[in-house]
Amino acid sequence: MGKLNKFFSDAKKSIEKLYLGDKKYIQMRLLVEDITEEYENKLKEKIDHSILHADIREAHEKDIDSIIILHDKAWHSTPMPYRIPSKEKLTEMLNNTDVVFLIAKVNAVDSGFIISYFTGNKKEIGVIAGLGILPELQRKGLGTILGLAAWNHFKQKGIKELRCKVYLNNTISYSFIKGLGFKEYGDDLATWKFF
Repeated sequence: MGKLNKFFSDAKKSIEKLYLGDKKYIQMRLLVEDITEEYENKLKEKIDHSILHADIREAHEKDIDSIIILHDKAWHSTPMPYRIPSKEKLTEMLNNTDVVFLIAKVNAVDSGFIISYFTGNKKEIGVIAGLGILPELQRKGLGTILGLAAWNHFKQKGIKELRCKVYLNNTISYSFIKGLGFKEYGDDLATWKFF
């Protein structure tokens, strides 16, 4: 009887998710038309005055072990449920030309990452799929540094908007994303991948 109850419970959860959406996340977006030169300069100035200086690089397959460790340390400190991506999933992501996976190195240590990709009918939407910072460096500007680095990739592709999802109980991430100008929205028009 336990297996039958579990089957129906799982089926109910799947149907609820299909029709009600994933209520554990807040969908947010920022229209590119709202990203003015003044806005960009304000963020760049914030970075210039940050106590952190980071070297940003695109991740490659040789970085997979470092990514797994960094991912675990960064997200382990958040209230968000997470699972560490497998080496196979990371390899797939790193070989996908629509994915931009950046790593920030601070004081010779991989300290943060941002995973983003392009989607939409004409790849006109940039999605931030994940952003993680080592706990000891959170709230010191590294997220903004990585966000601007990802923005430079998005800008080159001529996207129309940026999107992300924020875990409902992650108030620190929500405040950070909202502080960058993102606003909540209800309709999920983008294809969400990876996480």
